[in-house]
Amino acid sequence: MTHSENFALNQWLSWYSESLTYLELIELMKNPENSWSCDDLDVWEAVENFPLDAIAEFIEDTKKAFERATENMREVIA
Repeated sequence: MTHSENFALNQWLSWYSESLTYLELIELMKNPENSWSCDDLDVWEAVENFPLDAIAEFIEDTKKAFERATENMREVIA
């Protein structure tokens, strides 16, 4: 898992199964009727009433923002 994926997941999930990849976790949240179980992930209390597909979007947006921020930092340092 990349740093940006790990960071984004940790911003919105209090726990997730490390046996699943970032994409598998996102897919589970976007399609919870597939094979999702509460043993796979746990969202932070602040967003527990949000639909899982919305939280998946929050995570993807956070990942993109992290990547942009760290790319900008690399440009400044270089």
